[in-house]
Amino acid sequence: MPKVSEVLAGSLLDRLDAELFLGEVLNFTPTELFAQPDFAIPETALARFHAFEKSRLTGKSVAAILGRKEFFGLDFFVNENVLIPRPETELLVEEILKIAPRSLLDVGTGSGAIAISVKKNLPHCHIVANDVSPAALAVAQKNSQNLGVEIEFIESDLLEKISGEFDLVAANLPYVPDDSHELQKSVADFEPRLALFGGADGMDLLRCLLRQISKLAQKPKFVLLEFGGGVQTEILEKFARELFPDSEITILLDLAGIARVLKITCSMEHEAHNT
Repeated sequence: MPKVSEVLAGSLLDRLDAELFLGEVLNFTPTELFAQPDFAIPETALARFHAFEKSRLTGKSVAAILGRKEFFGLDFFVNENVLIPRPETELLVEEILKIAPRSLLDVGTGSGAIAISVKKNLPHCHIVANDVSPAALAVAQKNSQNLGVEIEFIESDLLEKISGEFDLVAANLPYVPDDSHELQKSVADFEPRLALFGGADGMDLLRCLLRQISKLAQKPKFVLLEFGGGVQTEILEKFARELFPDSEITILLDLAGIARVLKITCSMEHEAHNT
């Protein structure tokens, strides 16, 4: 049986990927793997490693192969039906936690990463999460069970089947332009198109959601939308100002300095009119 050091040296993968996969099949921590270079790898574990290696060489991401992704300190189950949670989306969660709403609607929840991360940190917040994809909702429900939180999940195309009032509406909707050629192969080939592409300029769903929110009799106090930065920044900000002329519009930057989240602090004038 080949040793750990021999398999790592002979792998065609980057060293880090090879170590991750070998640790997975042996159930070793990185420290245990490093400390036992002469450990003989059983045949069944070696076969799993080579299967992982083959998948990785096709361009599939490590998270997609292992079926899990760490996000906001939590381990999320992922499969081909959901977008793999991205580190930049943690900005959205951080901003929600700063606001600390009593109720939250997470539109297009996917794996449930945003809603579940918020619930773990704000256990008294009432959270509803929706998605147009039943398969994505199944993943989100599994993650909520695995991570021990209670969230109400609804199958809905944006706000179509949503009722009630929320302090905050958050969404990480598809925002990649349909003709984009900038996606990595691991994303373009292995993640669902439904969760990636948002029309000619990538903004179709974001515009639609903002229109729906602007027509609500009882608007949320805050709206947080993730988007792709660059040319989308001016387009989305201008559109939001047209729909919410009396509200405060802010653009939040991610750790790379890229415009990433549109924040709308809604004017409460309509509430005064109703009192």
